[in-house]
Amino acid sequence: MKPIVVMSNMFNEIDQLPTWFEWVKKIADGGILIVDTGSDDGTIEYARAEGAIVLVDDIIRREGYGPARTHLRDMAKHHFPRAHWGVYFDADESINESEFHILRWMADYLSDEFDVIALPRIDWHDRAMTKAENDFRYAPDWQARMTRLYSDIQYIRRLHEQVVTHKKIYTDLQAPKINHFHRSAGQEKRDRIGKLCAFLHEKDELGHTYPAHKKEAEYLEKFKKEGF
Repeated sequence: MKPIVVMSNMFNEIDQLPTWFEWVKKIADGGILIVDTGSDDGTIEYARAEGAIVLVDDIIRREGYGPARTHLRDMAKHHFPRAHWGVYFDADESINESEFHILRWMADYLSDEFDVIALPRIDWHDRAMTKAENDFRYAPDWQARMTRLYSDIQYIRRLHEQVVTHKKIYTDLQAPKINHFHRSAGQEKRDRIGKLCAFLHEKDELGHTYPAHKKEAEYLEKFKKEGF
C-alpha cells in the first residue's frame, strides 16, 4: 500500500473537527498534517490531541492559497518521509465512506504517468445534502487535490490555485466526490473568507488569469474598512 497524508490549512474550525477527524483517520494511513493560521478556539490543541502534526503559520494571508498548498506538500515530505501521496481537504469538506475504497485503489494502482489526481467537488447548500449548486456529472468542478509527494509539482496563484510542473492529471467521474459545505457556514465565517479572497485576488500578480467573484468588490471594500 502507498501511504496517504491528509493535509489541511485551518483557522478556528473547532466545531467541525470531531466529524472531520472521524472520517479522515480512516484514509490517512500516512499521517495528518495541518498548517493553522493562528486559531484561538481550541483547533490547534484538539488537532494535536487527535494525533495530527500542527504547524502554526499565517502563510495563506502572506502568500496565498497556491504557495500554502506547496508548503503543505513540502512539510508532509519532511514529517512523513515514507508517505507516497498527499491529499488536501478543508475542514468544511468530506468524502463519503462508500467511496473510500476508490481512493485506496487509485493510490495503490494508478499508473505512475499520473502524478496528480483531480476529484470532482459538489458545492452543497446544506449539510443534509439536499440541494447542490452544481451537478458533478455535467459540472464536476475538478479539484487537483491529490499529488505524489516525490514529484516536482508546484501550486501557483494566490487565489484559485493551479498546479504546474506536473506530468499528467487523472480525472474520472467515478473518483470520490468532495462534499463542500462552505455555503452552509455562518455569515461571519463567510464574510471573513470573502474578505480574504478579495484581498488575495488584488495582490495576486496572476490575478488577471481568473475573473473576479460577483461580490468581490463588496468584500474588498469591507476588508479596507474592517480588515480581516
